[in-house]
Amino acid sequence: MLRKITNAFAFLVLAAVSLAIFANSMTKPIGRDEQMYCTGAVLLAQGKMIYRDFSYVSQMPYHPLLCAALFKALNTTHYLLTVRILSSLCDILIAVCIVGIYRHIFKSFAISGMLFGLAGAVLCVFNPLVDYANGFAWNHDVVILCVVLSYWLFVSTDFKRKSKYWRIAAIGALLTFATCMRITTVLVHLLFFVMLLSQFAESIKQRFKTISPFLIATALLLIWPVWTITLAPRAFFINLFRIPRLNSALLYKIGMAHNKFHLTLSSITMPGYILLIIIAIYLCVTVVRQRHKLSTPEKRNLLLALLLPITFFIIAFIPPTMWSQYLAAPVPFIATSLALPLLHLKKLAGDKHFKIAAVLLATCVFGAVVSLPVVVRRVPKLFYPQSWVPIGLHRISERIGEKTKSPKLILTLAPLFALEGGCNIYTEFSAGPFAYRIADYLSPSDRDITRTAGPETLGALLEESPPSAVILGLEFEFLEEPLFQTAVQPNREKWERKTYDTHPIVYFRR
Repeated sequence: MLRKITNAFAFLVLAAVSLAIFANSMTKPIGRDEQMYCTGAVLLAQGKMIYRDFSYVSQMPYHPLLCAALFKALNTTHYLLTVRILSSLCDILIAVCIVGIYRHIFKSFAISGMLFGLAGAVLCVFNPLVDYANGFAWNHDVVILCVVLSYWLFVSTDFKRKSKYWRIAAIGALLTFATCMRITTVLVHLLFFVMLLSQFAESIKQRFKTISPFLIATALLLIWPVWTITLAPRAFFINLFRIPRLNSALLYKIGMAHNKFHLTLSSITMPGYILLIIIAIYLCVTVVRQRHKLSTPEKRNLLLALLLPITFFIIAFIPPTMWSQYLAAPVPFIATSLALPLLHLKKLAGDKHFKIAAVLLATCVFGAVVSLPVVVRRVPKLFYPQSWVPIGLHRISERIGEKTKSPKLILTLAPLFALEGGCNIYTEFSAGPFAYRIADYLSPSDRDITRTAGPETLGALLEESPPSAVILGLEFEFLEEPLFQTAVQPNREKWERKTYDTHPIVYFRR
């Protein structure tokens, strides 16, 4: 009876968490990163090739391929809505996975496992950085889901059974898929490879047999990304490494980049974050004292649980410019890392330490929820779909598209406002401001290779293909001013100005 009540309670909590996750995604303001992620997928769906035909800055190609497949399958122009729903589903599945991991680890204590799993999921969803980072139309959510699933597969695998091979292959496929979305995830891929390689084996041949499904799955999933890169290796290198470094230098120059140490300190000292770190440190220290009582597989699983969040903290420092969303990535893995220490406390350290840990965890959950009430306050907005940000963008885009004359070619640094209305864009601006603002620092040959244009080369581009409309008011004024001065100002009387609800200013050619 108690188990049925617990399961019903868990269902209600997960349903409430899912509503909060979805409400968060639908009410977020549009981010400039989303313009690039969605536009890359749209162009891929149109038959263009990433890197070779358009710029796609900093990222690997699997996420736009996934989104392009969704656009084609759903036959939709609701691009932002589709990708945000994808991100929301990934975030909901992450919460479900956290509960599933706890339930598996606490399989001998089903009720405790369910309650602790729910606590871990709530701590994750009510973390302020997770709340900020999740739900956008970018690849962060899919990557985290792939790694969480890989961790669940790892800790639930019996390495003495033959079923381990398909599980190891699944881990390799998931991590390669994630790495080919965000290149820095390669560190996580290597971590799992080492952990799998360290499994007990009677001989080198047996060890190779254990790891071979991982390597085969990795090789298979690499075929398409490698083929894509070989079509335009120079463009790939510039997009992945050179453009981000030039952007970073520009942001530091104009004072928009964060000091990595200060950003990390201010982020992890937020109430919802610091409470999670405190309980994790307490549990780890307590279990380390009992480490002599742990078996080798238990030590290995515990080591992986501890190294995963540390690896994601390291990853956050790798890009030349750090943003707060990078520090959201370790949170789900800190939440899952509590499971094994809690179990070992219950089994090895006695009721006293376990009860202290349970009270601390409950206190942390209460503190996290109280410190971020906005997560709950957003939920009623779900019942008014017309107020959702992606729906509003699509509505405005359609109105812009109806008013734009043929050939419906629109100049803008926010290409979704053109694409969702059925209009065309200059592929030179498919990456929004990220390539445009530093394009003039590239050599002419590198601009040609990456299909980019900057303020100084804008005139030649527009002379060759004049725009039917210009959308402004969505980026910094110093970035959009050259667009206005080059396209509109010389023949101001030929343009009609119109301002829309979410502040895009559109100049239509008369």
